[in-house]
Amino acid sequence: MKSNNKNKLTKQEKEYCPFTELIHFLSKKWIIVVIKSVSDGCKSYSDIEKNLIGVNPRILSNRLKDLQEKGFLEKKNISKIPLKSIYCLTDKGISLSKHIDSISNWAKKNYEKN
Repeated sequence: MKSNNKNKLTKQEKEYCPFTELIHFLSKKWIIVVIKSVSDGCKSYSDIEKNLIGVNPRILSNRLKDLQEKGFLEKKNISKIPLKSIYCLTDKGISLSKHIDSISNWAKKNYEKN
């Protein structure tokens, strides 16, 4: 079931398996590292950006929005003047982060670069 656009899943692919849809989402550049960056506590946009060397600000903004739309991340306004926001993992995001940590640990022990 190949889709015409490599960045989009077909309706059939989405219906076939939620796992496929999740892996497709997680494979977007910077998604996993953004989750890892916020996994140890809420962070401001600038703190996240500092942790991700080389990330394009527009891409980072898009990834933060993507994670919010999927329910993995929540944006909280902590002051109005000046406006200051932080990004925190939701319960769903925390759960996913634990699985990402497990896969990361497995990869460190078992995966060799060829």
